[in-house]
Amino acid sequence: MGRRGPVRKVMPMVLVMVAAACAAPATRGTVAAPEKAAAEPVAAEPTLAPQRLGTPFRYRETFSDDTAPVDWQVTVTAARCGATVLPMAADNPAYVSGDWPLDKVPPTHIDARPPAGWVFCRLDATLENVGRSPASGVEEFGNLVTSRGEYTFTEADKSIAENLQEAEKLPGGPFNPGTTARVIKIWTVPAGTTAEAVLFPQESLWDQPAHRIALS
Repeated sequence: MGRRGPVRKVMPMVLVMVAAACAAPATRGTVAAPEKAAAEPVAAEPTLAPQRLGTPFRYRETFSDDTAPVDWQVTVTAARCGATVLPMAADNPAYVSGDWPLDKVPPTHIDARPPAGWVFCRLDATLENVGRSPASGVEEFGNLVTSRGEYTFTEADKSIAENLQEAEKLPGGPFNPGTTARVIKIWTVPAGTTAEAVLFPQESLWDQPAHRIALS
């Protein structure tokens, strides 16, 4: 009868080594299962205070420096869309160029006309300084909310509005406590657009719209 080999003595050791390897923690080169990333918190959209055409509301204008805040009472008095011409409300390019003889000075303004298929929307508002601090100017209105989406005023719109204010001899400030500013705003929108609301104030690095003023 031949000699018995060491098989019976080796197998338990092999099993122990395999078991130990299975139980050993992952080392370099082992890819661990990815952990589920924590959900990023979703910032809540700011709530806009609802206001209405013809109804005054209060707004405090603050500044990024040590300028004293200004308290305004804001009233949107009128809003209408559909104009295709605003008489003498646009800067005259011929005058702005300065390329004209002194004996033939062109008019400073010409009729403002929107592009074909577009119209002007005009908004009138008053801002009364009801606080205790003077204001060098007035807070700006934001986007016009329409049936087609939101529209911001362009540089051309801003220039037309300023020319209308000048033509109507509206004061430009400063505005001391107890005085009222009258402002005109213009937006150019596609024909057939319905103006639904206007946001106030204008979005900037320091401000976010706080009010939504319904126009109908």
